[in-house]
Amino acid sequence: MKILPKARRLPNGTICHTHSVRLTSGEMAEVKHYAMNEDESLTWFLHEMVVRGLEDYKRELSTYQ
Repeated sequence: MKILPKARRLPNGTICHTHSVRLTSGEMAEVKHYAMNEDESLTWFLHEMVVRGLEDYKRELSTYQ
C-alpha cells in the first residue's frame, strides 16, 4: 500500500539543490527502507519528507499565534 503521492518531476531551476543531508547510519537505513517500500528514489523520498515536515512546522507555528 502506497501512502505517499505519486512522484512528480519538478522543473529545473524551481528548487534549491543541497549537496548533502547529514543523517546517522540508522536514520539513513530507515530512509532507504521507506523509499524502497514506496518504490521511489531516495532523493524523491527525502524531498517529500522535507515538504511534509515544513507543512507540519507551519501548522504547529500557527497554533501558537
